[in-house]
This record gives sequence, C-alpha cells and structure tokens, in this order.
Amino acid sequence: VGLYWRRHPSVKFTEKDTLLLADFENKTGDPVFNGTLRQGLAVQLQQSPFLNLLPEPKVQETLRMMGHSSDDHITSEMGREICERQGIKAFVAGTIANLGSHYVLTLAAVDGRTGSTLANEQEEVASKEEVLKALSQGATRLRKQLGESLGSIEKYDTPLEQATTSSLEALQAYSRGLKMLTAHGDFIAASQQFQQAIELDPSFAMAYASLGTAYHNRGEKKIAADSTKRSFELRGRVS
Repeated sequence: VGLYWRRHPSVKFTEKDTLLLADFENKTGDPVFNGTLRQGLAVQLQQSPFLNLLPEPKVQETLRMMGHSSDDHITSEMGREICERQGIKAFVAGTIANLGSHYVLTLAAVDGRTGSTLANEQEEVASKEEVLKALSQGATRLRKQLGESLGSIEKYDTPLEQATTSSLEALQAYSRGLKMLTAHGDFIAASQQFQQAIELDPSFAMAYASLGTAYHNRGEKKIAADSTKRSFELRGRVS
C-alpha cells in the first residue's frame, strides 16, 4: 500500500486551477507527430469543465517574455518557468516513442514548482493508426487522476477521433493552421492549412470552423459564411 501511495500521490486540483500544456517529445523520428499530439490532447482536456488550460495567446506572450519564438517547443524546463511566471500549479507533458514496431505514448502532469510527477498514464499500441485512440484514452484517465469526477468525465468525453479526425495528417495540418492563425496572424497560410485538413478528411468539422475564421479575418465574408455553415452541419463530429 505504501508503494502504491508513493507512486500515485494525491492531486488536489480545483476548477479554479489552470494547467499549461507543454509540447510532446517526439522520439520516433516521424514528423507527423510534431504538434499533432499536443493539439489532440488540448481538444481532449478542453472538454473538461473541471480543468482549465492556459490560453494559447497567453502561452505565446509568455514565450516572448522569456526570449523564445512562438515556434519553439515547450520543453519541461520551459514549462516550469512558464508556470512560475503565470502562477500555475502544474503542466502536462507527453512523449511518444517506438518500442519495436509498436508505439508507446506517455502523459504526465508535473508540478510546476518542484518538477515532481503528479499523475501519469502510458499507452502502448501496435500501429500509427491507433495512436489518436490511445491519446484519447490516456487523456481520459489522466483527467480522473487529476480529480475530475466520474460523472463529469462520462458526460464530457467525446473520443478524439470523433471530436476531430481519425487522420493524423489532417490533424497535423489543422494544428499548423491554428499556429498560423493564433501565433503568427497569417490568415492566408492558416486557411491553406485548414483547407488541406479538409481535403484529407471532408468531415473535419473543426477545420471548417477555423477555415471560416481565417477567411473572415481575410475579409472574404461569403466563403467564411459557407465554411462556418458547413462546420455547423457537421456538429455531430465535435466535442
């Protein structure tokens, strides 16, 4: 029992606490995971009415204050500094690695002050196509470890492949588009990435919604309205 208690420390989070989402460490060498898994995890955690993620504009602002660019990956060391600057209790980091022909996905909530692990989950899958499903399952269990009630999780837990897309490539394009939209303000490049995501998965509702935003910011109101309307028609494919 003592060993179990040490491995699973008590985590006391409340609805007032904020989490920082760090980047995944991609040890596979496959670029399709770069930025993609962080975005997928963000979608999963944002479903929760219990957990609050530090908004992306605030993350980018803090990175600039630290002398980093918006394209720099948020490592664990950077995560602790952002937590300190923003007064945040913890951050969530992830790792994906190869294990033979399999993939191992690890999620960890880390104390922003001490660097100690507060909660962790690990998933192993046999193929790349199963990674998003594993990420979804790991995120659900992590939410439970962080103190969210079972009732809340059951009510707000749309699987990632349903809330976004089953295509890693489409999710990667979507992730790039959001980066262009929020960090760089490059609405043309953002719309191109969202369009690519839609071509890879024509049922990707969130990509249509973001495409509508990008076109609206470009002043192309008719295309923006059409894209937003299409996203609403696909509202069964969101969280």
